Order: sequence, then C-alpha cells, then structure tokens
Amino acid sequence: MHKTQSNHIWKRALIFALILSARIPSLLCFQHNYKNMTTSLFTMPFMHSVFTSPSSDSTAYVTVYTMIPNDILSFFQQDTLFYAKFELTIAIKNNKNEIVKNNILQKSISASSFEDTNSKTTYTKNQITFLLKPGNYKLIINMLDISTRKPLLIKESITVPSYFSKNLVSTDIRFYTKTQKRLPTESDFPEFPALRDVSDSLLWAQFYLYTKSPSLPHKVIYTIFNVQGKNVYSDSIVFVPKSNVKSMIYSIGQPFTIGKYNLAVKIFNSTASCLTQGTFFIKESGQTTLIASPSLLIKPLKYIMDKKLFEKLIRAQDKEKNKIISDFWKERNPNPAAETNELRDEFYRRVNYANENFSLYTGGNDGWHSDRGKIYIVYGDPSQIDRMNASRYGTSKYEIWYYSNLGKKFVFLDRYSNNNFILVSEE
Repeated sequence: MHKTQSNHIWKRALIFALILSARIPSLLCFQHNYKNMTTSLFTMPFMHSVFTSPSSDSTAYVTVYTMIPNDILSFFQQDTLFYAKFELTIAIKNNKNEIVKNNILQKSISASSFEDTNSKTTYTKNQITFLLKPGNYKLIINMLDISTRKPLLIKESITVPSYFSKNLVSTDIRFYTKTQKRLPTESDFPEFPALRDVSDSLLWAQFYLYTKSPSLPHKVIYTIFNVQGKNVYSDSIVFVPKSNVKSMIYSIGQPFTIGKYNLAVKIFNSTASCLTQGTFFIKESGQTTLIASPSLLIKPLKYIMDKKLFEKLIRAQDKEKNKIISDFWKERNPNPAAETNELRDEFYRRVNYANENFSLYTGGNDGWHSDRGKIYIVYGDPSQIDRMNASRYGTSKYEIWYYSNLGKKFVFLDRYSNNNFILVSEE
C-alpha cells in the first residue's frame, strides 16, 4: 500500500489538540498548511553536504554526503513490513558542462510500521568520494523513487580549492557525535546541520590543515561565539605538524545552553596564518527544529499558551522554565511514545521562518514579534499574497494575505518602507 492523504488529515486533526488550550480562539488555524513548512532541518527535498580536503598530490578529495528521509519515499507493504526503493545519482560536471565524475547507487530500505514510513528523522545515509583537480564544478544529485518514477533534483556550484598553492590553509569543519569512545574517522558520517543534545557529552570538530612548513611550531586558537557574538569559550594549543597534511580534531564538551554557536579556528606559524569556522547547535533531546537562542524557545509561546501559564513561565527560574515548557509540549505530543514532537517542531519552524523573512534587518531574530510574524505563526502559509511596492508618487508598500479556506484576509502596511509592516485591517 502507498501513503495516502489520511495520514496528513490525521496530523492536522491532532494540531487542534495543541490549540484547544490557547487563549486566542483563532489559533485553531495553526493547523493551516502544516505539511508545507520548510524552515527546519528539511529546507530541501533531502539533505546533503560537500566536503573537500587535500590529497597527497595536486588534486583534492571531494566527499558528497546525502541523507534521504523516509518521509519523501513511497513505500509498499509486503507481509508485515514496508519497503521502498530508490536510485541515487551523483554527477559532477566541469565548466564545459561535461560529466567528469558519476556514481549511481541502488537502494532498498524497509520500515517496521506505517508511522516509520512517514518519519522525517529516519534517514538513509550515503557518502561518495571523488578525486578532482582544483577548479569550479557543478554538482548534480538526482534521487529517483522507483515506485513513482518521480525524481528529486538538487543542483549547485562547488569549488575545489588549490590547497597546495598556499603556505598555510585549512578545510571547512566537519562535526561528529555518537563517537565519544573514540575519535571520528573518514568512515563516520558527519552531522549536518551540526547538532548536539544538551545531554550529550561531546561534539567533535574535525578539519584538515595543509602547511608548507611542517617542521615549524603552529598555534591553533579555538573560539566559540554565541548567536549574539559573545565569546563564551576559548582554548589554544601549540604543535609541530611533522607532515604537510594534518588532521585536526577538537572536542566541544562544554555545558552550553540551547542555541546557535559559531566555532572560529585561527591557525598560524611564523610565516603564514589562516582561519576556518563552522556553526553548530545545542538542542534538547528529540528536538528537530533549530533554535538560535533560549529566548526564542520561550517568548513566542505567548501566541499559543494560556495567559496565566505564560506569565508563570516568564517569572520562573531556569529549572522551572524548562519543566513548564517540557510539560506543555509533552501534553500535546500527538505520539507520546515518540522521542520527537511534530507539533512542537511545526511551531518552531514557523518561528524560524518568521525571523528569517519578517525581521527588520538581515539576520535578525525579531520577525516572530512582528505583525506578519504573528499571523504567519498562527495561520501558516497564505493561499495568496498581493504586494504593492512604494512608488515615486508616495504610495506606501503593502501586502494583502488571503487564507481562502478560512475566509480570512489580512492587510499589512509598510508606511516608511523600512520593512516594518503593520497590520491595518483584518477580515
């Protein structure tokens, strides 16, 4: 049997359970377009990452990682199990549009229950490594579902650096977890996005260093910044590489709070220096939506939480805050036996989307607090948006959001053309 719309209807019905305790009746519409959210770990049909590193000659290794979630595959039932098959093609073209590397994988997977076939957190992981000369290329990843013959395509430009042309250079950073008892190896699958549970003891950061002066002392400074740009931890080492290519591994075991962090690594010797950096997130167990700061975990809840409970949450100490939030979402988990909570993740996906699209400045985190952000978090994607940009005749910018299935219309006005859209009409 194939997936049907019944599962989506079931999920939408469950969203009503989340809102029944809300203080605003219209929040019942939080169910709107539940399946269409994209601002989470799942910003593409499937996730992928590309990592380059120096080889022993003038070429470089290019490793392509892919993660295919069960949710995008079509399963069929045979006896008591569910099966899906897909073909994964990874090709690399040069600037003449010629295929220089190509690999085709045939995959067959199984799931023990219908719920597992719809999982967004159960993946089939693959990694393919090519050897390429420095230059600019186009990466093409095509995932073909064998049952439906429906392809999902990702294209992007990639650059293979010329590592050996510089005195000192480093690769990007890969992050690993679940290898606490040993150091990560090339056969291990990295985390992308890089995530570490609050309860995990360790997150590994790994990168390669190429140096033309392996006999000189090298100093490495590790600095971790939070989302506000504050230095929350720093460390340093001095070592002698002894070889031109050196694998560097750094353990991140500090007890950080939930949020987004940036690891900056500066390497230098007496003749040269270089810098590399990578982003990682600290999250709660079972959380799949990325939260940039602890405040974003709490403040947007005012849209859906009972007023008295929200006021109690604001006044509470950190330990009690965590319990209130945990209990609130636990009571509204559509699948209590699951580690994840799709309703919670949907809510924070909308918060993230609002911040990315409705903040007053690029990279801001205030979009959830705007009028457009509130309506988006409550109602989801509009059926239609009409826009009028400012003109030389003094017309202000405005947007009209239509929710046809709900019979609702919202008009937002940006009077001063500063991206501050104010709700001026609701029907």
